[in-house]
Amino acid sequence: MHFIVSWDIQSEDKEWDKINSQLLECLEGYSWVRPLSTFYIVRVPSQEEWEGVKENLQAVAESSTAKTYFVISPLMYGGQYDGWLPKTAWSKIRERTA
Repeated sequence: MHFIVSWDIQSEDKEWDKINSQLLECLEGYSWVRPLSTFYIVRVPSQEEWEGVKENLQAVAESSTAKTYFVISPLMYGGQYDGWLPKTAWSKIRERTA
């Protein structure tokens, strides 16, 4: 199973990098691919893991010094994504969504 998450950090330079790194730490240990600048497809083994990631992302957003927003999908099984990406991205996406 997998979910998608994307975020928006309303800051610049070092502060943006710091907050982005904190958000990425929430995905640490999971298999993920980033087909767009802050759009991630993340594979997780359980609902509990997804809830933990969501809570961690929320904690980062709430404690951030800059306006930080994110959208996270419910868990999904399978599915197929479509769009316009480099060819190499599609196999990486399938690895996480199959």
